[in-house]
Amino acid sequence: MECTGAIVFLPREGGRPTFMLENLLFDPAARWLAQALKNSGVTHFLVVCHQDDRAQAEACFPQGTVFITTGTEDASEQLLTFLHEQEGQVAVITRPVFLTDDSARQLVTGSIPQFGTGETGVCRVTAGALAQDLEAGETFELALLTQARKSDGRGPWWQNVTMLRRDPQHRAEAELMARQSSVWRLMDAGVRIMDPNSVYVGPEVIVEEDTVLLPGAILRGKTSIGRGCEIGPNSMIEDCVIGDGVTVNASQLCRSTVEEGAMIGPFAYIRPNCHVGRGVKVGDFVELKNTGIGEGTKIAHLTYMGDADVGKNVNIGCGTVTVNYDGTSKYRTVIGDNAFIGCNSNLVAPVRIGAGAYTAAGSTITNDVDDNALAIARSRQVVKRQWAARGWPHKK
Repeated sequence: MECTGAIVFLPREGGRPTFMLENLLFDPAARWLAQALKNSGVTHFLVVCHQDDRAQAEACFPQGTVFITTGTEDASEQLLTFLHEQEGQVAVITRPVFLTDDSARQLVTGSIPQFGTGETGVCRVTAGALAQDLEAGETFELALLTQARKSDGRGPWWQNVTMLRRDPQHRAEAELMARQSSVWRLMDAGVRIMDPNSVYVGPEVIVEEDTVLLPGAILRGKTSIGRGCEIGPNSMIEDCVIGDGVTVNASQLCRSTVEEGAMIGPFAYIRPNCHVGRGVKVGDFVELKNTGIGEGTKIAHLTYMGDADVGKNVNIGCGTVTVNYDGTSKYRTVIGDNAFIGCNSNLVAPVRIGAGAYTAAGSTITNDVDDNALAIARSRQVVKRQWAARGWPHKK
C-alpha cells in the first residue's frame, strides 16, 4: 500500500542544528526532502525537531505539517495520534539524507518491496504496528528498528540515497545529486535543457513542456514557468510566475509576474512586486521596481521605472527615469495608455501622464500632463555664434 504519511526527524548534531536545515544549492536539505516526498504522494507530515529549529523547519514543510518539539510532555501523545491517523505504512527518516525523486517514489509507493532498515535512517513501516509497540512501552528507536526489520530489509534503492555530512566532499556530492535530480525531473516533464551541467533548479520550481533552458539558467524558490519559453543564457529567476512564450535573456527577475509573450533582456533587472503584461518588451539595462506594465508597452533600453503604473501600448524612450524618492518618502508615477515618453525624460513623482500624451525629449516633468497633450519642460536653446572662434575658454 502506498504511504501517504511521513515522519521526519531533524535531530541536533553536537548542539548544532541538523545539516538538513543547511542549504543544498539554494534551499535547505529538508525542503528538498519534503518536496521529493510530496511529489511522490505524501500528504501528511510529522516533523520532530528542537524548539530553536522550529521556525526554520516550518519554512521547509507544507502547510498542515505536525511539529513535535523534542523533550516536551505531549510529544509521545502527538506521535501516537499521528500514527493512528495513518492507514497502512508510513515513511520514516531519522538521519540527514537526500532522496532523489525516484528513490522517494520507491519509498512511498512500495514499488520496491524492500526499502531500508532502521540502521539506514530511511525506512517504511506499518503505522499501526509501530503505534502498538510504543503503547507497550518500547522506545521509539527500538520500536522503529523492530518494525523495520519485520517489514523491509535492504534493497536496490540504496544507490539513490545520499547520506548528508558537513565535510566539503560530501556536501559537494549532495549538491551535485540535488542539481542532477532537479534537472532530470524537468527533462522528464518535456523541458529541453541544452547543457544539464550548467543549469541549476530548486526543488519547488515548475517548468512546463517545450520550454528551453539555456546555459547559466538559475531557477529558485517557488518559480513557475509556462510552455514554450526560452530562459537564458545566464539568467536568474526567483519566486516568479512566468507565462507561456516568454523570453528571458541574461537578466534577473525576483518575486514578480511576467505574462505571455513578453521579452525580457538582455541585462534587465526586474525587482520585487512587478507585473509585466502580455507582449511587453523590457530591453537592455532596464530596471523595474514595484511597477505594473500594461500589454504591448515597449521599454527598450536604459530606463528606470520604479513605483509606476504604466498603461498599454506605451513607448518609453531611452534614458527615462521615474523620480520616485525625495529622500524621505516614495511616490508613484502613472502613465496612461498609448502615451509616448521622449528620451531622457525625468518624471518627478507624484505625477500623471495622460492617455495618448507626449513628453518631449530631455524634459523634467513635475506637473500632470493632460490626455493627448505634449509637455515640454526644458530650457530654450541658446546659440552664441563664433563663441569658440574667439578663443574661449582655452583655445590656442
